[in-house]
Amino acid sequence: MKILTLATMPLDERHTGANIATWLEEVVAKFNISKHNGVSVRCAGHTLQLIVNSSLKDTSISKALGAARTLVEHFKRSELANTKLKEKQHQMNTPEHKLIQDVSTRWNSTYFMVERLLEQRWPITATLSDPEVTPRGKHYFDLKPDQWSLLEALTQGLQPFQCATEFLSGQEYATLSCLPQLAKGLQRSVQQSLRFETAPGQAFLTKASKELTERWGSFGTFFKEKDNKVLLSAALDPRFRKLKFMPAEQRIEVQSTVEVLAMRSEKESWKPTEEGQHQGVIVPRREGESVLENLLQSDTDSLSEEEESHEDQKIQMVRKEVQMYFSESQIPKQEDPLGWWKENEGRFPSMSKLARSFLCIPATSTPAERIFSAAGNICSQKKSKLVK
Repeated sequence: MKILTLATMPLDERHTGANIATWLEEVVAKFNISKHNGVSVRCAGHTLQLIVNSSLKDTSISKALGAARTLVEHFKRSELANTKLKEKQHQMNTPEHKLIQDVSTRWNSTYFMVERLLEQRWPITATLSDPEVTPRGKHYFDLKPDQWSLLEALTQGLQPFQCATEFLSGQEYATLSCLPQLAKGLQRSVQQSLRFETAPGQAFLTKASKELTERWGSFGTFFKEKDNKVLLSAALDPRFRKLKFMPAEQRIEVQSTVEVLAMRSEKESWKPTEEGQHQGVIVPRREGESVLENLLQSDTDSLSEEEESHEDQKIQMVRKEVQMYFSESQIPKQEDPLGWWKENEGRFPSMSKLARSFLCIPATSTPAERIFSAAGNICSQKKSKLVK
């Protein structure tokens, strides 16, 4: 799967939601893209950020993370401490990695900060114990033993969330279809976790479980009126087509909706485009026909019996496609769903078109953010021209 940039334009006005919507509509109109094909999906990365940040608000956890930030800032500011740390790393045969400072807008940067601190714990402790680095009576930068233990437990608890964040931020493979299964897996990993024996650890587990249920608990329920794109994408992914994360009665609802969408998509492709042919929307009044007869006439009354039979045959073919697709076994999780649809396009000609339109939806806004970052590096005063 590839991501393409359709257009770039200078934006001199304020970047408000209304202005951004207007600019997007201009691009959509320029490339003659139907607005009905647009899909609005909440960024899963932002949701994970809210879930984790809310789960880390326990007082003891906040204090431990605050102490960790202060410790990292001390080594970032002090050239002496940083030099001594490198010496201790070499002496203790520890990887000579720099400490990582977290960023408030990315929760996983906090995870990486703590992970690096735990890796460098003993070189850091030895450096802070050096009188040249830390004067006597000022050893307050080092963390307490219970804080080190808490941070170690947190990294284990946060690791599944980090793995999910990294996976959902990908842009060369389908991500939205994996979201319901990942949400179910995160909930399971939190509920089955036995690592946290302290009160702060239990508070983290309880809050994380509650946040996951409130924000992603709806993945187990399908509402036709909302047309849940996440669940439909999962259903069209051959790795998750059995929808095992949902109750049986809900699976049937999703499958029937997929059938309706496939039928609707195929019917649109049946409409002839040549002038004078039947369009399926306007039936002209026949000569000698009364007004009442015209009102009672259906949209397909102008079709011949042969045309009606042909249309019914195609409808049955689409229905058979859907039934055959959902009756087959799931493919292994490591396989590419888009590659599978390409290989099986001959067996499922109607559904393959529908699947491609859903599986290309990204689960996060990370691909777009990467484009913004790249554009910011290129269009700057530091780089006025491109060099091969």
